[in-house]
Amino acid sequence: MIVYRDKLSGDEMLSDGYKLEPVLDNEGAPIPGLMQCASQLISKSGDVDIGCGNEFGGNADDDGPVDNSEKVNNVIDAFQYTETSMSTATDLKSFLKEYMNKIRQHMRDKGKPKEEIQAFMATAPGIAKYLVSHFNDLQFFYGPSFNIDTMVYAIYHEGALTPNFLYIMAGYDQEKF
Repeated sequence: MIVYRDKLSGDEMLSDGYKLEPVLDNEGAPIPGLMQCASQLISKSGDVDIGCGNEFGGNADDDGPVDNSEKVNNVIDAFQYTETSMSTATDLKSFLKEYMNKIRQHMRDKGKPKEEIQAFMATAPGIAKYLVSHFNDLQFFYGPSFNIDTMVYAIYHEGALTPNFLYIMAGYDQEKF
C-alpha cells in the first residue's frame, strides 16, 4: 500500500486505494503535476436491514432491505478533510504562489536534485492556471491537522453527484507500507 503524505503538514492525504488519474485541460491534454481521484457516497456504519423480516429479530412488517445509515463522501471521511473557503480567485492565486515556493524550499532542504526542483517549478504555472480558471467550480479542504499550508481541491464535473479531488503531486511524499 502506498500512502501520500503532505510534505508540509505530514498529514496522510490519500492512498493508492483511490485510483489517481491525470487532470485534463479544456483541450483534453493532461496537466503535468496535477492528479485527481473520484469520490463516492458510502454508508457509514449503522444498522442495515438485510430484508429477512423477523428471522433475525427484525419487524415482520418489513418490505425489504432498508439502509438507514449516514451517507458520507469516502475520500473526505477516510482522510478527515474539513471544508474551508477561499474568497476570490486572486486569493487562490496568491495562495498557490506561496504554496509552490514552500514546496520548492522543502525540496531544496531535502537535497532534491536541481533538475527535479526545476521540473516541478515548470509545472507550477499550468497547475495554477487550471485551478484559478476553475475557481468558481472548486471546493477547498484542509487535511486533519488544519494546517493552512495544506490544501486539497474538489471539483464537480458536469452531472456528477460527487466531486473529484485534485492533488498537486509534488506536495506529497509517497510512503510504502
